Amino acid sequence: MRGLSLRQALTAIDCALGYAQQQSLPPLTIVVLDAGAHVKASASADGSGTQRYEIALGKASAALGMGFGTRTFSELVKKGTLPAEFSSAINGATHGRFIPLPGGVLIFEQGQVVGAVGISGASSNADEQVAIAAIEQCGLTAGL
Repeated sequence: MRGLSLRQALTAIDCALGYAQQQSLPPLTIVVLDAGAHVKASASADGSGTQRYEIALGKASAALGMGFGTRTFSELVKKGTLPAEFSSAINGATHGRFIPLPGGVLIFEQGQVVGAVGISGASSNADEQVAIAAIEQCGLTAGL
């Protein structure tokens, strides 16, 4: 097994969709990757936009690829620690699977990265809040 179980991934999706509904957020798409960056599970709420899957996948992939959440990457670019061109270069190198906006969160279990969640559909801040809530409701630890 590559970290995250299918049951954990499906539970995270259920938790994310439930939390989003409680917060009256627009329809979301959630992608859960295992530690090897393989799609473990995904779901789109009714009415979610057609490109939301690719964005959610890109957020989760970016978190795993960099080893930290996408908010951290976004802040490093805003502070000038990393050049903005770095995002474009990585996105090109990964064939569009690098979306450095908040909403990509690592999943830790017992101190080890076991996967990542990427969410798209609301504001980037709300996407991230949903990801964190879903991970924590599963008894796992969110890594920003």
